[in-house]
Amino acid sequence: MPKYYGCPCEGCGKPLTLRDDIVVCPDCGAPYHRDCYEKLGRCIHSAAHAAGYEWKFPYQESELCTCPACGERTLRSEEHCRCCGAVLPPEGAEEPADRSEDPGEGSFDYSSFYRQFQETGTPSADPMKQAYEAAFGKEEAMDGIPCADWASYIGPASPAYMNTYCRMQLAHSKVSMSFSALLFGPFYFFYRKAWKPAFGFLAAELLLAVPTLLQLMQITGSTMAPALSDSTMVLLARICSALSFLLMVVRGMYGKWLYRKSAAEKIKRIRAEFPDAAQRKAVLAAQGGVSIAAVFGCFLLLMVVGSAATLLLGPNVDALINLVYG
Repeated sequence: MPKYYGCPCEGCGKPLTLRDDIVVCPDCGAPYHRDCYEKLGRCIHSAAHAAGYEWKFPYQESELCTCPACGERTLRSEEHCRCCGAVLPPEGAEEPADRSEDPGEGSFDYSSFYRQFQETGTPSADPMKQAYEAAFGKEEAMDGIPCADWASYIGPASPAYMNTYCRMQLAHSKVSMSFSALLFGPFYFFYRKAWKPAFGFLAAELLLAVPTLLQLMQITGSTMAPALSDSTMVLLARICSALSFLLMVVRGMYGKWLYRKSAAEKIKRIRAEFPDAAQRKAVLAAQGGVSIAAVFGCFLLLMVVGSAATLLLGPNVDALINLVYG
């Protein structure tokens, strides 16, 4: 509900921020803090509802500016953004460009950007630093871990990941679509060295493939094939197909959050074992980042499991060939 951010709560009059739990009157659209609405027990405009009262946005466009930290509209007459609390640039400063503009336009030294991020936790010239402070506090500690340690562990992609986690925190959400996790499945987590979700999703994928293996065993006349009817096998296959699709959607929606939890667990362990900052930074960089070898390892594991599964097939391989090629 972005149009309510920065507006005064109809109950207490304080601005509604990105951190607040906001509720809206279903009759007139007036916004409240949830606690304020529950204390009042009703909308303060309830007497006017019968006459068709509708809440109106309280500010004119000329009174507003765009916050460079969170991108929301806020009062230009105030020093801090009403939505995220970030310090606003002085009057007359150029407002941030539309975020939809092509990021490839102009020159941008990404390597320098990452080096500065790794050294300080957030680049000083980047307005997202203010949003990060608004999301996680002045100490800039996500899950009790300083930004610099997160940057060392995640690697060159840390600015993008930290930006995403900042937005998730401000929105009180664990959801952020990851197309890499959606499309590549367990390979994404192996690549990011998130071992628990990696093996968990891999095991789930293999388990959901069992009905297909059982069907192949029946088709090839395997003596170990279960005595299940064709209708039962079709039903199992359809159920597993639906579950596989659901698993893919969950993986895509919660992939970055699962990676964050896995990374936080490792970083906390490393911080406890290596109190020296320089040594800890080297260990974080070594145990974090990405791993192409883990992706190949996952691929080889699937090859081995697939080869082992063929040993369960029956002698009538021609039936399977005829089914595939007609």
